[in-house]
Amino acid sequence: MRLFRILASSLPLIATVLVIPTPAASQTGTDDRGTFQVLVGGREVGTEEFLIQQTGTGTGAEIVATARVHLQLPTGSLDLGPRLRTNGLQAQPVAYEVSIGGTSPRRIVGTVADGRFSARIVTPTGEQLREYLASSGATVLDDGVAHHYYFLARRVRNGRVPIIIPRENRQVMATVTAQGEETLRVGDASVTAYRIIVRPDGGDERRIWVDALSRVIRVEIPARDYAAVRTSAPA
Repeated sequence: MRLFRILASSLPLIATVLVIPTPAASQTGTDDRGTFQVLVGGREVGTEEFLIQQTGTGTGAEIVATARVHLQLPTGSLDLGPRLRTNGLQAQPVAYEVSIGGTSPRRIVGTVADGRFSARIVTPTGEQLREYLASSGATVLDDGVAHHYYFLARRVRNGRVPIIIPRENRQVMATVTAQGEETLRVGDASVTAYRIIVRPDGGDERRIWVDALSRVIRVEIPARDYAAVRTSAPA
């Protein structure tokens, strides 16, 4: 029940980075699309369907990632429609918006510029403006959005990583530790994946698996009995 309350109240999943020595500049922007099955306590509670598309290369690269997330929890439904846009070799976030449906509907529209994240929050009762620190090298990760880990993984970072959490109106820091290579069964295929442990300040440990192109295979939060499992291997 603790996890259900956390998901429904939009607390952050903290992200991670890729631990293999694959420079971001070597990635050619392979598009990615797929579906994650979301489990809590081993029981399916919803899905995430996502699409990541890149145009341009090098410093002129632009990536747009969109998704539909549907979770049915004991405390109510949670529906998300996120859209993240990034620029450049390091996939620096420049704009993020998300529509939140279900039992607590609202919409967040934000931009990242000059070391700040500025957001407009629209609810049935009105609008609010929020602004907070966005450190150099920060990336966006929204709660319940597994494919966002791709943007962290491609940065090839260990150590301390700043994470922007739009639905919490803040930034947090996480410590990342490499855990090596594993073989995972994904649908009907076996995939070589790289395991990463992430320990956010004051938060629960995260376990992330990505492939050699930083594409997300699996996300776990053991303390919450949470998992997002890709239903088929990346094409």
